[in-house]
Amino acid sequence: MKYMKHLIVFVFSISVLAIDAQEVKEFSLKEAQEYALEHNYDMKNANTDVLIAKKRVKETLATGLPQINASISTTNYFDIPTTLLPDFITPAIFAVNENFFDLQPEAPQPETQFFPAKFGTEYNASAEVSASQLIFSGQYFVGLQASRTFLEMERMRNIKSEMDVRENVSRSYYFALVAEENFNVLDQNLESLEKMAYETREMYQLGFLEETDADQLDLMVANLQTSLQSLENQIRLSYLNLKYSMGLPLEDSIILTDELSRLLEDIDYLALLNESFNPNNNIDYRILEKQKELSFNQLRLEQVAYLPNINAFFSASGMAMRSEFNFFDTDKKWYPTTLWGVEMNIPIFSSGNRSAKVQQARMELQKMQVMDEKMQEGLDVQVRTARNNFNTAYLTYQDKSKNLEIARRIYEKTQQKYEEGVATSMDLQQNYNQYLTAQTEYVNAIFEVLDSQLKLEKILEEVN
Repeated sequence: MKYMKHLIVFVFSISVLAIDAQEVKEFSLKEAQEYALEHNYDMKNANTDVLIAKKRVKETLATGLPQINASISTTNYFDIPTTLLPDFITPAIFAVNENFFDLQPEAPQPETQFFPAKFGTEYNASAEVSASQLIFSGQYFVGLQASRTFLEMERMRNIKSEMDVRENVSRSYYFALVAEENFNVLDQNLESLEKMAYETREMYQLGFLEETDADQLDLMVANLQTSLQSLENQIRLSYLNLKYSMGLPLEDSIILTDELSRLLEDIDYLALLNESFNPNNNIDYRILEKQKELSFNQLRLEQVAYLPNINAFFSASGMAMRSEFNFFDTDKKWYPTTLWGVEMNIPIFSSGNRSAKVQQARMELQKMQVMDEKMQEGLDVQVRTARNNFNTAYLTYQDKSKNLEIARRIYEKTQQKYEEGVATSMDLQQNYNQYLTAQTEYVNAIFEVLDSQLKLEKILEEVN
């Protein structure tokens, strides 16, 4: 029995003999939650999503601010492009001879001919600076509002992620404590049971008891040892799950400083059952509200597509044409071109395309309104269910607490009778199993109270 005690201290108290002599970290439930909010993997992504949404707002805002671009290019023609020009000289000569000198050609005027000509220079360069400014666009203003609404929704989702992380860490913390509590209970009972089995075996050797009594107790010890080994694995896995939900490296060693009894004492039973609930402040409903706003913005976005867009622009450019590559020669001339203007794009007819998009957006908004009604009723059902489950779990815990006390008294009396020779080993085993069952049910009832409290608090939590 001492071996099992030493083993659990080694594995879960993290002695100085641990591998790599890692530092032991202690966490209360609140400390574990705070650590998870900073290191949990899902929480990190949720924080990044908020940053991405902020950048999206800046991206949308920037599209309505001045846009300035510059370009520089140079070309080198190995062969200057050739253009065919019509032969306008020969007809002119014929016309002059006929009109001014009254000369008639001996041969008829030939058909129009073409001759090749090259225009341009071998080297060309251009530089341009252009600027544009949005003056009016309904889609821009609506899109900017939509991006801000999207940012608010991501912040709401971030809050929900925090709530989910706290809930998962709490549940893993509770489960680890329950597993350890069950182990400690069985471990304490194993020690007394081993002592009783040893004494029974000695009594049998002296001829005062039958061998069946000794075998019966040995079997009880073996079964209890098997249960302890199973619980040992369960504790190890529960710690791994807790560290994973916290975002803590799995190889790190931790100790939980809170106890089930203290966590249970902190529950305000009546306050939770009587706390008012406002669905408008529920995190899921707040997220749905932002989704409704996005649907409304999408409808407005399709509606303002009927409005014109107005833009102003300015451009300054220069060109240089050289027979040599000497564009950096300041004595050579560049030929500038400067212009500015205003442009208006007016949508006139889209064959029903814009109308269809408006109708689709309006129907999507109607769907969101239906979802609003559904969620309000669903949240009411969830609150009622969570309150009922919490109340049931708390009443069950009280019953299991009474049952444990009764089972403990019965087992202790049976144990005393067995030592006096009044009760049989079968009576002892039956009452012992009853006591262990009551103990396990009691600890599990504590977990159910804490877990149901967790769910009820989460749905009652208000978000401003």
